[in-house]
Amino acid sequence: FLRKVYSILSVQVLLTTVTSALFLYFESIRTFVHERHKHPLNLYLLFGFTLLEALTVAFVVTFYDVHIVLQAFLLTTAVFLGLTVYTLQSKRDFSKFGAGLFTVLWIFCLSGFLKLFFYSETLELVLAALGALLFCGFIIYDTHSLMHRLSPEEYVLAAISLYLDIINLFLYLLRFLDAVNKK
Repeated sequence: FLRKVYSILSVQVLLTTVTSALFLYFESIRTFVHERHKHPLNLYLLFGFTLLEALTVAFVVTFYDVHIVLQAFLLTTAVFLGLTVYTLQSKRDFSKFGAGLFTVLWIFCLSGFLKLFFYSETLELVLAALGALLFCGFIIYDTHSLMHRLSPEEYVLAAISLYLDIINLFLYLLRFLDAVNKK
């Protein structure tokens, strides 16, 4: 078991190192990365990223009941639309929440490792609820950012930010609804 884990880990680290070296030492790859904001390259990269995310989500939903997936989808849609309308109409400055959200995200990621050692259905329920709330905060923050901080040339970055917020909200709601259903 240990040999398999460390063999896989070695291949992962080697692949990451080789890929990084290619990006570092080949001028054509460096130019490609630096010009990723140019149209239509940015849209091709966005499509590739979206396709990989869609495949990941498609894989994840196969582990859940169809009714829970539909509930999570409808709830995600309603929450996203509600938070977007709220943020667009609000006069409040949400930009100051960025540092706090990212700090909570890091703390949340680190605390997620607790599940590896202390798994319980209650912990799953709490972490799923907190994760959903966290990404509600990111939806508000990123919507505010696209209105007040980002330039019009950064439309792909804005779309990716909101897309990731939606995907993460959906996944946490999926976990939450599944945990509630099991109780």
